[in-house]
Amino acid sequence: MTLKRATLFFLPLASFIVFFWLSQMNKHPNSVWIYASIYKEVVADFDEALRREFPELRIFWYQSGSENVAARVNAELSTGSTHAQILMTSDPFWYLELKRAGHLFPYSSRASSDLPHKYRDPENTFMINRLPIGVIAYDKSVISKNLAPRSWDDLTHPKWRNKLTMPSPLESGTATTFVSQLVRQKGWDYFKALQRNNLLASGGNSAVIQRIENKEMPMGIVLLENALQAQKRGSPVEIVYPSEGVILVPSPIALIASSEVNDSTKQVYDFFFSEKAQEIFVKHHVYSPLKPSLFPAGARPFSEIEKTVFDWDANILEELQRTKDADKKTFTELIIK
Repeated sequence: MTLKRATLFFLPLASFIVFFWLSQMNKHPNSVWIYASIYKEVVADFDEALRREFPELRIFWYQSGSENVAARVNAELSTGSTHAQILMTSDPFWYLELKRAGHLFPYSSRASSDLPHKYRDPENTFMINRLPIGVIAYDKSVISKNLAPRSWDDLTHPKWRNKLTMPSPLESGTATTFVSQLVRQKGWDYFKALQRNNLLASGGNSAVIQRIENKEMPMGIVLLENALQAQKRGSPVEIVYPSEGVILVPSPIALIASSEVNDSTKQVYDFFFSEKAQEIFVKHHVYSPLKPSLFPAGARPFSEIEKTVFDWDANILEELQRTKDADKKTFTELIIK
């Protein structure tokens, strides 16, 4: 058999074996598959905690960015089902799409009974279990504190031309929320002003903080957690909580309806609302919607910022969902081109 013919024979066979292996694991009564967009170090902490909490379970993860997780799940669902049993990403708009298509399992978890109403889907198909926020970050070795911006509007000043970056909504679920909320608050004239300043929108939040740290772009719109991680590394990154309010990126968790929703799956889902789980999120620089008194090290208490935070509830999510695709298209034409 030639190498070419052998390759043509074995590649489909290998694909079938991998698919069969994954399918069997997904059917195993003691296995739980979690698809998540949280960072790898956060997955590592949760994996260890889940194995201690549920030693009889086999926990499997697929970890990537929100857009990649969505693409994988959508592709799997197009074949009839997905290996994912629990979804945990940062793009709430996608959960509405999944809900409307009947892909989410309604579950009223007692573990989430204290969750504020604005962070709950009315039909209990998904819940918000962590609160990343969008802020402004800058390199204080390049930009002095007395000249630094204090508001979102300050970013439109001509002095920030060729100095500003943010993640792309084509690659980041959080960036989609950034864009939709800023458009809702300030309109497209705001982004036209940022376009005149040559705003660079590319990659995810990790790429943004990297550009700030290497001084390619000394200032950016980014998740607080990335800025705090940079400070922890010793980078001269300063954080601005804009005067108009920070941008909440309410990040959901859900059960997939096409998977086997059994007691094990529900127990793992419930765990993410436990005090242990919320402490892990906060340890990794994310606010807790259940424990507002907990806040990330180096961050402002939530009580100090919640009065100016951009509004969020189920109605606003529905409103932003209706404009999301048009917002992405307009942003691409205006900023990314």
